[in-house]
Formats: sequence, C-alpha cells, structure tokens
Amino acid sequence: MRGSVALAVLCVAGAASADPARPATAIEGRVMDTSARWTSDGSRIVTEATVRTADGSLVTVSQLGGTAGGFTMRQFPAPERLAAGMQVALAVREAADLDGRMHRAVEGVRVLAYPEGFVRTGPTKAGNFLSWPTGCAFLTPDASGTSQIAGDGEFEIIDAALAEWNTKTAGCSYLELRLDARRDHEVGRDNLNMIKFREVTWCRPPIKDDPMRCYADAAAGITTAVYVDDKNSARDGEIVDADIELNGVNFAISKDGVSLGSGIKADLANTLTHELGHFMGLEHTCLAPRDPPRIDGDGNPVPACGVADPKITEATMFPFQDEGETKKATVEADDVAGVCAIYPIAKDPGTCASAGSDTGCCSASNGSTGAVAVYAGLGLVALGALRRKPRVRR
Repeated sequence: MRGSVALAVLCVAGAASADPARPATAIEGRVMDTSARWTSDGSRIVTEATVRTADGSLVTVSQLGGTAGGFTMRQFPAPERLAAGMQVALAVREAADLDGRMHRAVEGVRVLAYPEGFVRTGPTKAGNFLSWPTGCAFLTPDASGTSQIAGDGEFEIIDAALAEWNTKTAGCSYLELRLDARRDHEVGRDNLNMIKFREVTWCRPPIKDDPMRCYADAAAGITTAVYVDDKNSARDGEIVDADIELNGVNFAISKDGVSLGSGIKADLANTLTHELGHFMGLEHTCLAPRDPPRIDGDGNPVPACGVADPKITEATMFPFQDEGETKKATVEADDVAGVCAIYPIAKDPGTCASAGSDTGCCSASNGSTGAVAVYAGLGLVALGALRRKPRVRR
C-alpha cells in the first residue's frame, strides 16, 4: 500500500504521437478504470483510462503502452503507467489518427497519490508468497483461556473473530477458518495452530536444547508461521504451521472495555482479528522501523507508517493500535481483497482436512517439504505497540 506521493517534475518522455501545434492541456483527477488493446495493425499497445475530475466529469485519455493479449509494451524512460485508483495530474494533447478520429494523448504523468493495496507475507527465496494449501485452516484455542476476561468471554471473541473473516470473504475466497477443540498445549511446529494466552511471561518457554525466547513488551500479539522455503519444491510458500500468542503480561486483555487484568487495555477482538490476517498470509499496511522494503498488492512500494493516510491507518492490518481500540475487529475492504487474491474461489482446491491428518493443510513429511523456514518477528507479524490516547484539553 502506498500513500500520497508527489513527483517533483512532470515527465514528458515517451509522449504519444500528437500534433505539436496543438497546445497541451492539464487534467487532474482520479483514474477510475483502464483498458489496454492492440491497435488494428498489431504494431502497438495503447491503454485508455477514464479519469474523474474534481467537478465529477469523466474524461477518457490514451497512453502508449500497457498489457494486452499476454504481452506488455513499455518504453524506457516513459511516464508512469496509469492504473485504477491513482490520483494524477496529466499533460494531455489532442491528436488525430489516420482515420481522423481525435484522441486525448497523454504526454506527461504526475502521480499525486497511488492506489491503496493489501500487502502479502513473503516472498520466499524463490519469490512465492505465503498461503495455506487447502480450503480450510484450523486453529486450536488454548483451553486455559485468559483470566483477564470473565467467564468464557474470550472463546466467544475467538468465535466472532473467525466468523468476521469468514463472512466478509465468503463471496470471493474459498479459504475457511475453522476451530478445533480447545487444548492445553504449547506453541511450536506440531500441526496444531494454537491461539495461546500468555499471563506469566511474555516468552516462549525453554525446551531441552534452546532457552526461553521472549518478545518485545510493546507487542500485544505475535503470529509465528512455519512455511516451505525451497525453490526446488512444488510446495514453496506453503504454510505448514502457524501459532498466535497474545500478551496478557504487559497488557490487560479486555472485552467491551472491561478487563480483570491491570494496565493498558488491549481489546482481544481488535488484536486477534489483526493476527488472524497474518495467519492467512497478510502483512502490515506500512513499514515500521527496521522493516525490510515490500510491495503491496498493486505492485507499489509499501510506505513508512508515518504516512498519515486514513486508508493505511484505519485498516485492520495497520500495525499500531490505541488503548482500548476496537476498529480492527471489523475487517475492511482492503483486507478482504488481500484474502481473496490469495485464495480466489476460481482456484479452490476442493480439499479440507483438520491439522495433523495425512491430507490436511498442515501435514508435512520430511520427504516432501524441502527446506522449512520460520517467519516471526515483532516488527513483522506482531500488532505492534499500543499507544495511549493523547489527552485532550477541554
């Protein structure tokens, strides 16, 4: 996802054939849609874009280059190619073809704002993004739950968070999140995708040959995925195990603004819905400090989190939240688009099995997975620092 960016100059390289005697005009607006075609003689591709101006008028312009019939035509250098969602200032000149038809030929493009796009997790060394390999992914709630929410309120929230994703993506995605029975179990690569509450230490406990591994205090949640990372494997990018851990040590896990814990409140629905996005293969909508460069679903560089773009800051996958915040519990259109791009109905594998079965989405034999990588990190897959709301003088 990319926020507002202003280019310093209006590029005029790679202009379409136009009558230089006709003055260039300026058009500013949002690109509503584009379509590309080969010309009748098959010699060139042109892209026609519909631009909505500030007064609501629709203007059609044409640009040399684009993608059509499985081919892309580009010039180097050339103005940036127009794409739906762009806010642009164009230099346009009237030009006639050999049949006398007039066209508004784009000579220069200045991009005022790029379209917003979801961000996927990855890629692997071979360039594949992460995803579950079958039509469902199972999660196992920690039977101990959390002492910071009364009764079984935490399990109701878990049910609702899965339902939020399933309902919002049902029209365009085949992936379904399902719950297995509750279990007292630890996280790790074991074909059980745990939702684990931490209230004693915000750490993964030690094992025989590895010490306790603690997380950043500022993280309200963290998701750890194990996936195939082997360029020689047909399963490259396949998630084989993923666990979600929730921080009840540094935060008071809350429901509807109420917590039996003490400290800064972290709404469970808000945190868990975000983490489920990571579980399915979505990344943050912006780069936190020390994050590596990434591109969004539109192929644009992901901006730093300091960009004050509401489409970034209001998204479910924005990596920061305020104390008591609840807006991330509602999945937004951009998040839905991401899941549906990863798991489109047209590519439904038609299989669904519980974790740990031989044909399940999380089963993996040593002979078939190749190299396996662990994807985890507080700057990459955690919800990030909870921020206290600033005081407002009245």
